[in-house]
Amino acid sequence: MRRVVISGLGLVAPTGVGADAFWRALLEGRCGIGRITRFDPTSYPCQVGGEVRDTSYEALLDPRTLRTTAHATQLAVAAAELAARDARLDTRSCEPDLVGVVLGTALGGWRDAAQQQGILLERGARRVNPFIVSGTPNHAPAAEVASVFGAQGPQLTLSAGCPASLQAIHLGATLVAGGDLDVCLAGGTESPLIPMVLAAMGRTQELCVLNDDPARASRPFDCQHAGIVLSEGSCVVVLESAESAARRGVRPYAEVLGGASSCDARGMYGYDPSGDPGARAVRRALSRSGLASDEIDYVCAHANASPIFDRKEALVMHAAFGEGVRRIAVSSIKGIIGHPFGASGAFQVAATVMAIRHQILPPTHNLELPAPECDLNHVTGAPRVASIRHALITSYGYGGVNSYLVLGVMGVADRPALA
Repeated sequence: MRRVVISGLGLVAPTGVGADAFWRALLEGRCGIGRITRFDPTSYPCQVGGEVRDTSYEALLDPRTLRTTAHATQLAVAAAELAARDARLDTRSCEPDLVGVVLGTALGGWRDAAQQQGILLERGARRVNPFIVSGTPNHAPAAEVASVFGAQGPQLTLSAGCPASLQAIHLGATLVAGGDLDVCLAGGTESPLIPMVLAAMGRTQELCVLNDDPARASRPFDCQHAGIVLSEGSCVVVLESAESAARRGVRPYAEVLGGASSCDARGMYGYDPSGDPGARAVRRALSRSGLASDEIDYVCAHANASPIFDRKEALVMHAAFGEGVRRIAVSSIKGIIGHPFGASGAFQVAATVMAIRHQILPPTHNLELPAPECDLNHVTGAPRVASIRHALITSYGYGGVNSYLVLGVMGVADRPALA
């Protein structure tokens, strides 16, 4: 098994395009959430979201991609291009069968499908985009990324809800570790800001309705956490072996040490009140990484400002780490970017590798007074300088899905390879 590193980051986010803009926003508290402009949200309970307003990423796409693909696919292709540039990776010099793509998404091309349904009803069949059927399936983003990079290895799409992109990165790293791939472009993409999604989730009262102050609407772990603020975007990372990165003279951001997933098996909307299924998966992820529980320095939490999911986060953490949980620094990035569904885990990976590289923990913005049931060692207010050797990323989703990934600093020679 080979050691696997993250050598490139590509992000198209509500906070801007590129890893530097994303990282500065997390440190400075520059929120990407505002009033929705994609359509008139006045009649909806939730009227705010994290839109990608910086369209400079479109310059990375060819005219065919812009004409024939869904928004989620365009975001993914742009993020993958940025990641490859960041890693100084030219896939033309690679064996094509050993270059793969693994992406995660929850909704894929729903936005474009809904738009074309409206056109069909209003203007008739002859006005429908002929590429809508081939352009909107969940696997379309991975197919287009593979086309751009000539990646003829496995092209895989995971769609396990919100944890999809974290699972995609874990799977991609496993393929590289086992020698199935030399390089893998892995991550997630999402574009959920459409009337149907906001209407349906508004009826289930899962979305935040603090419309008068968008920048403070998403409040992870806070006693006033009032629900999810949806957002769109894509994050893709370059995974490769440590030896490959060294040969190309690239300084990796971090090493992927291991991961695990589980399910609460309580249906789409229930979760195990003991936290044990998640805690057992956390312990498996640590064991596969060759780490003890007291070697985790930081947790980049799923915490999406939904009281239910924030509560589950703390429940699993306490079940997994016991009293040791009070030592581990915890923060969520979703006060800044909102919740991009299936892409959220990949964005958390990007935040974590930047934290490891700079040895700085981003705070949970909008967290002023933690909810009593979210009793953790929160990073609040300002960024915190810290010694970060190992970090855990958590992701939870509908259906009781629990996913975890462990990252570490480079340069620990006696560490086991990814399992």
